[in-house]
Amino acid sequence: MAISRVMRCLSLAGLVAFAGYGTAYAFDPRTMQDGGALAADAFRFGAQAYKFGDKSAAVDALTYAAHNGHMASKWKLGNMYLEGDGVSQDRSRAFDLFNDIAARYGDARPGSVEARYVSNAFVKLSEFLRVGIDDKLKADPQKAREFLHYAASYFRDPDAQYNLALSFLGNSDGKSDARQAARWLNKAALKGHVMAQMQLGDLLLEGDRVPRQPVNGLKWLTIARMLDAGNPIVMDRQEAAFALADEETRKKAVELAEAWVNGSNP
Repeated sequence: MAISRVMRCLSLAGLVAFAGYGTAYAFDPRTMQDGGALAADAFRFGAQAYKFGDKSAAVDALTYAAHNGHMASKWKLGNMYLEGDGVSQDRSRAFDLFNDIAARYGDARPGSVEARYVSNAFVKLSEFLRVGIDDKLKADPQKAREFLHYAASYFRDPDAQYNLALSFLGNSDGKSDARQAARWLNKAALKGHVMAQMQLGDLLLEGDRVPRQPVNGLKWLTIARMLDAGNPIVMDRQEAAFALADEETRKKAVELAEAWVNGSNP
């Protein structure tokens, strides 16, 4: 889907305006480099302040950088407002920041440093569209899926691929297509996405919505456990499946999982 069409999915007037974000900073921009490097300097200052726990200074510096067009600053601020991290939680402001990233940089080159921020912004926007924002954005699961599809296909983002798969399983809009779900789960699983691996393993083991593949199902659950050994949910799911499998299935699944983790990726 063309990026212009993706952007038209949002019937909001204008892009985010940063003028109202405040002008008091814990740093002095005049002491930094002149020209285009100024916003990057402010971002570095903000990132350091955040790292050392001074979130007030971080917000000031990141806001300055965002106001001057620094994309990573917009992304970081969006997450801070989304989570209420160092600021009052503000889903509307977070949406505007992510929407600005998607609108301005939606055609970033896949694989570039910028693409990581842009694809994640699309994932975040899809969640806003899935549930809506009071007095701002009406829930629209179909548009949410379109945003996920763009990030999953153009940027090949594993989080987008995983969440797109969930939408096809009916977890988002009630419309189920298990074969499409398995396809996108497999793409994310191959990139090392543990939750996709676990979900794909369950889907293949159950065999209710796609043809049952016990060896491959147990393989993916075992890979997920190997990659995230400290996750109790992954451990419980893998152990339960392992206990129910016959000896031949266990042996083959473990062999395939070890080969995958060691780089053979069968």
